[in-house]
Amino acid sequence: MFLSGCGKKKYDLILDRYGFEAKKTKYHAGETVTVYYIMIATDTDYSFYTDSEDVSLTQKYDGKHGYVFTFTMPEHDVRLFVDSRNSMEYIPDTADTVYKQIDTDTVSEPGQWKCQECGKCNEGGYCSECGSKKPSDDK
Repeated sequence: MFLSGCGKKKYDLILDRYGFEAKKTKYHAGETVTVYYIMIATDTDYSFYTDSEDVSLTQKYDGKHGYVFTFTMPEHDVRLFVDSRNSMEYIPDTADTVYKQIDTDTVSEPGQWKCQECGKCNEGGYCSECGSKKPSDDK
């Protein structure tokens, strides 16, 4: 905090991390503060907050500026924080399911058959891999 013009007190806006931008860092009590957060990453969840319970932080998203925050400066310094967490999740069974769907050795459609000689999945009367004839359904 410091005194500026006509003895009005100014309070500090303290930005906790790289990625925040503001036009200035000192504000009079009652003045509107606007802060931008431009470090946007995909698959990331962000949590923004201040160190003051009396600050009502309004958050919007703007494609040009990223996250835009506004609040009214109280009669004390304010620190703005961000926490981030990677929200991309590895789901082990998903990869196995995808590979099974593209596995050419798995019969998955009506009319397909598996070659008894080489194991290749086929649709016609002969194996596209080894040329063996489709087995008859008679047993």
